[in-house]
Amino acid sequence: MTSAELALTPRQLQAIIDANGDCIKVLDLDARLLSMNLGGLQVMEIPDFQQCQYNLLTAFWEGEGRAQLDAALDAARAGETRSFEGAARTFAGTPKWWSMTVSPLRDDHGHITHLLSTSRDITARKQAEAAQAAAQAQLAQHAQTLEQQVQAQTRALEERTAALDAFVSFTEAVGTETDTHRLAAQAVTAVQAQLRDVSVAYYELDADMAVWRGVVWSEDVSPDVVAQMQGGVPLDAPAFAETVQRGEPVFIGGWDAEGNALSEATMYGAAGFIPLLIGTEPRGIFAVGKRGAESWPERDQAIVRAVARGLGLSLERAAQAGQLRQQRDDLNRRTQELETLLELTEDLGEMPDPVALVARAQMLVLRLLPPGFAAYYEVQEGRWQLRAQTGESGSAVLQAQMEAGFPVGQTPSFDQIAQTGRPAFVDSYDPATDIDPEVAQSVAAHATLPLLIGGQVRGLFNVPLFDSRAWTLADQAILLTTVRHLGAVLERVERQVQLVRSNAELQAANQELEAFTYSVSHDLRTPVRHVEGFSALARRELTRQDPVRAERHLDIVTDAAGRMNMLLDAMLTLSRAGRAVLNLQAVPLGTLVDQAVNDVTLAFPDRPVAWTIGPLPIVQGDAATLQQVVRHLLENAVKYSQQEEAIQVQVWVEDREQEWAVLVRDNGVGFDPQYASKLFGAFQRLHTQQEFSGTGIGLATVKRIVTRHGGRVWAEGTLGEGATFGFSLPKTAPPPAR
Repeated sequence: MTSAELALTPRQLQAIIDANGDCIKVLDLDARLLSMNLGGLQVMEIPDFQQCQYNLLTAFWEGEGRAQLDAALDAARAGETRSFEGAARTFAGTPKWWSMTVSPLRDDHGHITHLLSTSRDITARKQAEAAQAAAQAQLAQHAQTLEQQVQAQTRALEERTAALDAFVSFTEAVGTETDTHRLAAQAVTAVQAQLRDVSVAYYELDADMAVWRGVVWSEDVSPDVVAQMQGGVPLDAPAFAETVQRGEPVFIGGWDAEGNALSEATMYGAAGFIPLLIGTEPRGIFAVGKRGAESWPERDQAIVRAVARGLGLSLERAAQAGQLRQQRDDLNRRTQELETLLELTEDLGEMPDPVALVARAQMLVLRLLPPGFAAYYEVQEGRWQLRAQTGESGSAVLQAQMEAGFPVGQTPSFDQIAQTGRPAFVDSYDPATDIDPEVAQSVAAHATLPLLIGGQVRGLFNVPLFDSRAWTLADQAILLTTVRHLGAVLERVERQVQLVRSNAELQAANQELEAFTYSVSHDLRTPVRHVEGFSALARRELTRQDPVRAERHLDIVTDAAGRMNMLLDAMLTLSRAGRAVLNLQAVPLGTLVDQAVNDVTLAFPDRPVAWTIGPLPIVQGDAATLQQVVRHLLENAVKYSQQEEAIQVQVWVEDREQEWAVLVRDNGVGFDPQYASKLFGAFQRLHTQQEFSGTGIGLATVKRIVTRHGGRVWAEGTLGEGATFGFSLPKTAPPPAR
């Protein structure tokens, strides 16, 4: 093929430009709009280009973006291509972010005559960057507040303990040590250094066993008392319960050891208990016992209070520092996951599976949240059908309900989001809202977000959790960003699919045009010559008074006219197959095959056929055109098997990963495999009209219809051994053809 044959026509080039999703504009040197592609009109929200033709491009820009555009225009007028990113409104007033490039256009002499401006909508990326920056800023502000609180508390501790030289070592530990038990042990040592007749212990709350359990104690505590402390003191022990209830130190004279479940601690005449709080929650109790004495001097109480206060502040600081580290680590992890998610919008490589992309997004968000699972639903046959799931639902009954689907219009938690297009974050899920509480008892909280493609709700991204959760702004930002990017990626994938389909249809149309040209020059010319020639012969026989021979010639003329009319009808059928509007819906393939069998039986009433039809699924497609496909294939199978004594036709479907493969096998005359590529061409025939009647348009029509459905066709056969014809249909309905 020569370079001239490879060259695209202006109309083809314009179609490629129009299919581009970027806004491509041609400007004069004053930056007035001269032309814009169809993709640009859509992204700029311009219903009619004449409304803005000859307007200045700069009229859409303001502020800093206007200055950047002016600079880029000046650079282009000087022969330099300039790119920048900026914010501008569409013709309808919608604010968007754009990646803008302005380039000079030169004539054949190298003179700059026009300017070329291309702009790409990067609003989704900018919004994601803004959401990430906001989350980081919020965490930084929170960290600063925590740090300020810790610093204030540390200063207060240092001021209150400055007069107590005996607490120097403990104070240093308070500022550096984060291990709770080490801090408690140093607090015990600090108290005993000042109060020689006092035993000290530190208890922690064991919520599971409902006891206060001793974990640190001074060396003078007897083994019997240690054993009781380690065994745990009940929460309702009077001294411990009073301390927790009051939330402040309690010093007791006349200590009742046995009444507080410490029967071996009778050597102490007085006891003191100081609650250690983190926020308002008691996390530990600092306990002291005074041997022999029945009361507590004020000085002794002050020393114990001071040490316990320092220990409490240290524990709170350790907890806050741990929270800060956890939040920082969580943000870093979320940032890394978000960067991974952003890769979805980069190089996609081969055409990805939309369901696989949804599953990937589900996996990413589940790594950022407490235990739960993720499910994605789309409306199919009046139900919210499960299309992708990551993680186990935790309930066989709930899983069965999910796989069966939820009725549209009777599932408020889904229906409301689909109607409003707004997400919902539920902290504590009420199962009675949608389904039987017994079925949904494993779900405690959930988030449901609409997946928008082209501004329309395509499905629902649902994340149920097994425990109640107050959804934070960071949680919401991650989920919103994830689903927004997922929608952008799927929209991009659909555009690529549409482009591939358009290219395939364009190629098919070119092939059919070539076939039409050949038919006009050959197939149609033959009957025309017969009409002309035998009409002249008939006229001559009439002048010779021989009506019998004239009638034979006129019969040939009639046959030729009928043949010509049949060819024209076939071309019209093929043309309609390429232009008919497809009404995509769920189609029972078995119903189509049953109807086709009835039609073929009526067309060949004298030839009994042994039909073998396997299980047939429900497919996505246009019922009317798919009926044509099935009828053509079954009719061909019977027509080319008429020479057999027993005609056998098999129909079955193979379930493949992303498509249904529908196959029809016969035991007819078959064909030479080297001609398989010609079978689906318009007016391509491997047999003469005398052998098998037909126009050679049926299989071309099949190919045209299947291609418009996003599928493919093929044929396998051997001379004298039958043939198998097949076509595929995607399991996911393709984007509507434009």
